[in-house]
Amino acid sequence: MTTAVAGRHDEVIVATTPSGVSIYDENGKQLALSPAKLTIARKQQPTFYLRKHGFQDTVIVVKRRINPKVSLSIVPAVVIGGMSYQGAPDGQNFLPWFLFATAVNLVPLHLPDYFLGGAWDHDDMIAVSMKKAGPD
Repeated sequence: MTTAVAGRHDEVIVATTPSGVSIYDENGKQLALSPAKLTIARKQQPTFYLRKHGFQDTVIVVKRRINPKVSLSIVPAVVIGGMSYQGAPDGQNFLPWFLFATAVNLVPLHLPDYFLGGAWDHDDMIAVSMKKAGPD
């Protein structure tokens, strides 16, 4: 459900000092020159290689984190669990039935976000200061 709201990709800006740094992916393909806006799948934690003549090569890993919007997919499961009170087999044991109904509804409403990507998020911007290469 969060995937439907947040999407499956993030736009991340990679800014460097100095600018004009070549950004490569894990396969050695040049993606862009900094500053650059890169599209990253939310569930990925890509590694980028930064290179510029006269500066030390730099490696960055774009770490993912839990998306704050992921709780949006928990709310419907809890609401459905609460509405299922009258569906309790004995009509009296609300708490166990509520917990069971909520857990059952979490499977289709919440867990897919972890596989599809909506449960994850990345920083909007990554700033990197390149170090000058020393004498060989």
